[in-house]
Formats: sequence, structure tokens, C-alpha cells
Amino acid sequence: MSTAVVIRDPKAYVTPDVWEREVGLLLRNPENTRELAEAKFGQAIAYLVACGENPDLLMGPSKQVDEAWHSFMLDSVPYHFFTSRHFGRSIHHVPDLPGTAAGVQCVGDDKAMPDGHDPKAGGPLVLEQTIKAIKAAGFEIDPDLWGMEDAADCNQCHAGCHDSPK
Repeated sequence: MSTAVVIRDPKAYVTPDVWEREVGLLLRNPENTRELAEAKFGQAIAYLVACGENPDLLMGPSKQVDEAWHSFMLDSVPYHFFTSRHFGRSIHHVPDLPGTAAGVQCVGDDKAMPDGHDPKAGGPLVLEQTIKAIKAAGFEIDPDLWGMEDAADCNQCHAGCHDSPK
């Protein structure tokens, strides 16, 4: 007996109104076509769901996906409802500063220091591991948005972009 592979749809994680709003916000960048904006937002949702479902896995977005994550996060009300509904907590993103050793930290409220960083976290970008986790979560990967040479200066801390069990 074979098991059918179920592909998860990023659109199932936000309302149609939120989808349209976030795509519209990405369209403020003149380099984004509607197709590209939808692809970026869909991959950002897939990334965030994989983050939420893999709290112990080090992951990081590509620059293209990070653009959509930043845009969504800055639209704080829909982002808050998304993270609260699906993960029961906020997924914080603290960008890296040039010349710092720790790298980007993304932590939950109970682990964050006043500057947002988890003092025990750190590590290199792990795009390959991220891609595997997103695929394992049942999402399709858009290879044009996940090129290894396109890694963003953003990644999860040692235990994910949310409350850490460590």
C-alpha cells in the first residue's frame, strides 16, 4: 500500500484578505511582479510553518523569502494573529548587525534578552537544512527563491524562531 503525499498550501494558513494584503505590500517593491510577490509570500508562510513545527532545528531564510517575512512581520496585526493562531506565541526576528559574532537570533518572548538575542544561540545559515525541513513539512519549494548563493543575514536561533525548550 502506498501513501499519498499531501502538499500543503500556504494560502490555507491566512485568510484570503490577508493573502491579498501581504501580496499588495510586496508589490510596493517595483521589482516584484504579482506572480513573484505571491511566490515570495507563499514561501515565507512555508518557512514560518516549518519553523513553528521544528523548534530544535536551526533554519534560515533566503534573501527573497526574508523580504516577504519582513513585510509580513511589519504588518504586525495580521502577523500577530498568524503566529498566535498557529504556534501559540510570537515568532520574533532580530536582524544581524555587521561585525557581530552571534549572527541573527529569532527567539520567543521567554528566552529573549532585552536586545532580542538569546545568549546561548548562534550559528551559520543552514539553507539546505531549511529546505529539507520545509519539504518534510509538506510544502513545495520554489527553487528560484531558495538559491544557496542568495542566503539572507537571518536565521533561527538554535531552537527555532519561537519559544525555545532549551
